[in-house]
Amino acid sequence: MKEEIRIAIFGLSLNVLENMKQKVHLMYDDTIHIHWANIADPKLNILLVNDMFFASPTIQNLVGTQKIPYLRLINKQDKSGRIEGDKLFLPFIESDEIRKWFKDRYLQVPVNPKVERVIAYRAKSLDIHKVIQEFLNERNGNLQIFDSYGNIALMNTRTEQIWMEQGKNIQSTDTTLNYTYATMQKAQSVSDIQGLDLRYWLWNTLWRSESLVKDSSSKVFYKLQYWPQPSTAKDRQDIFKIAACFERGASMVQIEKKLGISMPIIQKFVSTALFANVLKEIDESEAQLIIQTKPTESTLRGFFGKLRLKLGL
Repeated sequence: MKEEIRIAIFGLSLNVLENMKQKVHLMYDDTIHIHWANIADPKLNILLVNDMFFASPTIQNLVGTQKIPYLRLINKQDKSGRIEGDKLFLPFIESDEIRKWFKDRYLQVPVNPKVERVIAYRAKSLDIHKVIQEFLNERNGNLQIFDSYGNIALMNTRTEQIWMEQGKNIQSTDTTLNYTYATMQKAQSVSDIQGLDLRYWLWNTLWRSESLVKDSSSKVFYKLQYWPQPSTAKDRQDIFKIAACFERGASMVQIEKKLGISMPIIQKFVSTALFANVLKEIDESEAQLIIQTKPTESTLRGFFGKLRLKLGL
């Protein structure tokens, strides 16, 4: 049985990615099987990452906390095929230096302590709510959105448009969702193309992303800031009913009583809405949703008793 090494390459275009995979494959002999993984793979052995994405919390967790051997990929023609510290310069060219690096990583030669200190300094924890809030910050301009499976889209926070990565039909994401600032070249490539509405995309992507959950109390009161635009008919009715209640200001408990919709669906709405800034928290005194309740038998007796006294009966 062949020995296996798991390698992830992140943040490259499909053409460059395939070319690099072929050349890396040729550096290992037939006794070793290369498994091309994604960055969420818990058994990852080597990470090759576009330098644009290196500072992201997801990547920093891999190289800093999990200490996955890595190289930052940087385009520089005059240094092509060279390794300097933790940088590998592209275009990728096989060389003795590169072969040695890959062989050493397979043999688990320790990372240079100097490099480890740099990684530890950069490492940060990922706060998914803060990441998503940056999508709604118009000052950010052009952002490249990605998760552990690769690039998702280019986003312009000023015009609130988003352009999906070509050839991908991405329906959902997970806790590795992140961003980096897009290059001018990338932004110019879509300058004449009408993008999707950012808030429409954000709501529907978050709604379908089961692992993205924001906890909240069922007794807290919220008010709708803008109406969501669900893409599927099967969800639309419940979403619009819940939104209509929150438009007046309400709690999840109140909405459950008024609509009879299950609490998990209401909680899912609130979680998605808080991530996407669809809801804001308010005081109970500001809530205007009125719950019609059936009068109890004792209430009716009291009412008719007062009525008899008033009429002298």
